[in-house]
Amino acid sequence: MGSNGINKLSRGKTFIAGGVCAGLAKHYGLNKGGVQACFLFGSLFFGATILLYLALWAVLPKEAECA
Repeated sequence: MGSNGINKLSRGKTFIAGGVCAGLAKHYGLNKGGVQACFLFGSLFFGATILLYLALWAVLPKEAECA
């Protein structure tokens, strides 16, 4: 959480695949495995999901940098 009690959107500290799913799951209070499954399913059937993941990876700061 931020200093004012707001949970800022950031990438998680996980080493696998950039931490985008972990950061989204933590921010929205979702299951990390569910978010990963949605991205996997989307990437298999819709190519735009891969571009979305890469864009989020490039834009979102790491969790330690948000503190």
